[in-house]
Amino acid sequence: MLPPFNPDHEGDAAPAELEHFAELVTRADGLIIAAPEYAHGIPGVLKNALDWLVSRPEIPGKPVLLVHASTRGLFVREHLSEVLRTMSVRLFDTAPFELHLIGTSPEAANAILDRADVVERIRLSIEGFAAFAVDCADLDT
Repeated sequence: MLPPFNPDHEGDAAPAELEHFAELVTRADGLIIAAPEYAHGIPGVLKNALDWLVSRPEIPGKPVLLVHASTRGLFVREHLSEVLRTMSVRLFDTAPFELHLIGTSPEAANAILDRADVVERIRLSIEGFAAFAVDCADLDT
């Protein structure tokens, strides 16, 4: 778990947990971020992780897809998009991928996720994002 962000602990003073997290981000061809909305904003733990990456080289240019398990995530999408663009990621800015799973039991959520139309939406979204990530990598070469 990442400790609370502290700019005094960047660089040589960076915690080991950050180095591990940054290495995972570096190795990823793209990032898929799924975040609930709390009080119309980004959950603190996610914002903390992003804060640690702001001044590091791992995140700029990284392809990112935002997904949501609710159709009520408008504010978090807007806030995350703003923060991520400030961090210079390449945001896959298509129609948002949302499924309304809030308030459903695990069994009901699994039934929704098993529906052929939902599986197809997920497949198309991931394929579109994968193509976008490849295009981003081509831009970097």
